[in-house]
Amino acid sequence: MKKLHISLWMAGNSGWMGGTIYTQNLARAIASLPLEERANIKLSVTCFSSNLNLVKPILSYVDQVYIYGKLYLKVCHSLAERLVFLPIQIFNPLKIDFLYPTYVGTRYPYSWGGWIPDFQHHYFPEFFSTKEVSRRNVLHKKIADSAPVIILSSQMAQSDFHRFYPEAASRTQVLNFVSYLDPDYFELNPQLTQEKYGLPDNFFLISNQFWKHKNHALVIEALGILQRRKIYPTVVCTGSLQNKSNSEYFSQLMSRIEELNLGKQVRILGLIPRVDQIQLMRRCLAVIQPSLFEGWSTVIEDARALGKPMLVSDFPVHLEQNPPHTYFFERHNPEQLASLMSEGFYHFQVGPDIKKENVAVQNNFSAIQAYGRQLLKIVNTSIAIRGES
Repeated sequence: MKKLHISLWMAGNSGWMGGTIYTQNLARAIASLPLEERANIKLSVTCFSSNLNLVKPILSYVDQVYIYGKLYLKVCHSLAERLVFLPIQIFNPLKIDFLYPTYVGTRYPYSWGGWIPDFQHHYFPEFFSTKEVSRRNVLHKKIADSAPVIILSSQMAQSDFHRFYPEAASRTQVLNFVSYLDPDYFELNPQLTQEKYGLPDNFFLISNQFWKHKNHALVIEALGILQRRKIYPTVVCTGSLQNKSNSEYFSQLMSRIEELNLGKQVRILGLIPRVDQIQLMRRCLAVIQPSLFEGWSTVIEDARALGKPMLVSDFPVHLEQNPPHTYFFERHNPEQLASLMSEGFYHFQVGPDIKKENVAVQNNFSAIQAYGRQLLKIVNTSIAIRGES
């Protein structure tokens, strides 16, 4: 029997770790399935040479890695579109059956899926350059016009897509991604990671890149409120400091931290190794996710997989994710967040909570397998439709 060749495109880069983790978790989800369910699947990853380091964590989960330059892919797609007199399979030397997530075009040698994480630029265009808004609109329109299947990460994103591209609504699928955490992570002592970064015992953790919509500013204001109440929690921030959409944002945050005299309470670590991030998440009092907009929050899924308490903004997708051990606050209300942080500072325990963590790990394994099965169902349906057309 011919193996079904699924190739995953490395969606992210060092500036967008959410896309990187998304692709990595897709590979892990398929690899987590029982042998009889994946025996006839060849799983590969396709990436640019500049992103090869992002594939290393999942090398043991895939059968093959293909490295291409951007020019090669553009030429292949362009030729497939233009040389319509040639058999389409000429442009599929790797014999791929399904490629995801990507954009290929209207004439393609294999089935493929387009992924649209969210429509944030429609809600907050001020967070993007005019060029970036245009780029996203063009790409989304192309996906709507030609993708055999269009995958959205949340019900909210699917509703938005149906509103913007009603003619393509029938080709959409919602695939809520699930975090996969390496079992080796749970063999480590998170206190050692805390000590490595010189952190106090009682700290909250934010693991977001410093983009404006991630709403770090609200947390800083909440800390200022607590300071006036003579309550002094520490907030640790991990995540890339790159912010192309607003180069002044990070400096504005730093100025506000200095103005409120919060320098000793806000610890900014930048982009740290994934294993360190997870250990700090295990160790912290609670994870704070203040974001104004998410397609489907990786941070929330990570914390869910660890059984951690969370303080989370009331953005609709966060409510849709609805993780356990979560306290929601109004996303523009620093007073509410300050009150929750105060409660957590005095009543949450330094982690990990082994009982909750063990339950979360068991639930996560079932969830990651269900995620892999749902992806395979989407793949098989797309390929079957292509074969009938």
